[in-house]
Amino acid sequence: MAVSVGQVEQLIEKMAPRSWAEEWDNPGLLVGSSAQKVEKILLALDGTLEVVDEAIKEKASLIIAHHPLMFKPLKNLRMDNANAILPLNLFRNGISFYAAHTNLDKSVLSSSKTFANILGLEQLEYLDSTSEKLIKIVTFVPEKDVDTVRRALADEGVGAGITDGKHSENYLECFYQIKGEGMFKALKGAEPVIGDINELTRVTEIRLESIVEERALARAVRALHRAHPYEEPAYDLIPLINSGKSRGYGMIGYLPQPIALGELWELFLEKLEKNSVDTITGSKVFPLVYDFSSIRLAGDINRKVKKIAISNGSGNSFVQKAVSKGADLFITGDIDYHGVLDSLEASMAVGELGHFLSEIPMMQSLYEYLRGEKTMNDVEIVISAANQVPWISRG
Repeated sequence: MAVSVGQVEQLIEKMAPRSWAEEWDNPGLLVGSSAQKVEKILLALDGTLEVVDEAIKEKASLIIAHHPLMFKPLKNLRMDNANAILPLNLFRNGISFYAAHTNLDKSVLSSSKTFANILGLEQLEYLDSTSEKLIKIVTFVPEKDVDTVRRALADEGVGAGITDGKHSENYLECFYQIKGEGMFKALKGAEPVIGDINELTRVTEIRLESIVEERALARAVRALHRAHPYEEPAYDLIPLINSGKSRGYGMIGYLPQPIALGELWELFLEKLEKNSVDTITGSKVFPLVYDFSSIRLAGDINRKVKKIAISNGSGNSFVQKAVSKGADLFITGDIDYHGVLDSLEASMAVGELGHFLSEIPMMQSLYEYLRGEKTMNDVEIVISAANQVPWISRG
């Protein structure tokens, strides 16, 4: 039986809540409808014209990508606007587009975690970790509108698995509600949804409360105002001492035994190639062949390494963090010339995989996660063959 786009959204955000995303990011459902039925999903790192054409050919009704289509609002939907062509093609062909970006980078599905597992690292911790302050949000809603307000808050990460409990990530939409009576007197100039001007109005209301991370609070409050029927909804924001769930970018840990840099690098690439096999069926997941031609290594290949730092995607901002934590080797997607020099001066080797190769394992992790969910049994999931390393190989 087909599932809805909204159900797929919920499954992904159980592992990577949208509230984890950076403020500048734009994850979530960017094109389409949560109500749309899905029988086939195409996973891709990027939403390109080639990927959209592939989705059309594959008859996929949903594309799930790592990188969002749009970071800035579109000013028009003209066919001669290059930024509008992709969403227009998606609309025209009835294909929804969902992105999980920096929130996915911080989840257990991240490529950094995959690489750490491939290397067999021990005593793992986040390379750059955070634990958000938690806020209890309490509001009072007419009984008939409570589900609308609850859904609007849940869409912004309220009530998601954000506490430090080990089973927390397995739960979404955690709210408490109790029935009571609210009262107010609207004065001249007000436009009350319920009651009359200058009369005390009593309303059966639901006290609805849950927890939200401080970073997502502003979005949650805006959602509350949009969804609440009152022109001036009542709500309380209560800081909590409870610890929020730890998460972060990258991983750092120790090899079981020290090993020469050159030997470790060859073993890592060999294991990375084997990682493209579906652990459920034993068949190859990726329709593409890993292109290792652009991979680079800087450092003394004979020097023994033991402590390894990893960051998928762009690694420049994590160089000093890796150095300060005593990493012998920093594996990342891409790093600039001066970042490499700074690393080598600090006696830290650098392994550069390229942005694409450093992040495509997330699509496999997402593939295996979704495949393992019972609700997805009748949904076909494929990984894009069109989305590949953009660089031309010399070989």
